[in-house]
Amino acid sequence: MTYKKSLLSTLVITVLLSACGSSSSESETDKTTKADETKVENSQENSPEQAATELVATPVNSGDKITGHEMEDLKHKLKDEFSGWQRGRVQFLNLEGGFYGIITDSGKKLLPMNMAKEFAQNGAVVRIKGKVKNVMTIQQWGTPFTITEIELITPGTKGNNADM
Repeated sequence: MTYKKSLLSTLVITVLLSACGSSSSESETDKTTKADETKVENSQENSPEQAATELVATPVNSGDKITGHEMEDLKHKLKDEFSGWQRGRVQFLNLEGGFYGIITDSGKKLLPMNMAKEFAQNGAVVRIKGKVKNVMTIQQWGTPFTITEIELITPGTKGNNADM
């Protein structure tokens, strides 16, 4: 009777395990994957030269300026490049709805953010002074530039008010 109970309990356990998805018939890829995982675990446990990597957090003061950063260096370069008076030609560009840009004598493209309408003349030669503005624009042309002073040297052709 004891033999029948143990045989019955063994059968019940086998049926339950197979119903849960545990099976003894594994595919070759599963066997290979498990063997590879075991090798990696064993190699990590058995190699004394592999020490644990220690992560060290370095505190950062949010008030400090980040130096040596690519964008920060570019910002200073642009600021130095456009400081002082620049001479250039105003040009109407029919992109993204149309806008006026200034191409300096050195070939730099400036996107004036606050140019007065009386200077919006295609082909006009102007002398400008201002600051580089760190913004993104829909025009995606030139360097955004806030004009602080502007002088008209040679007039160009006036555009209509819809161009501005």
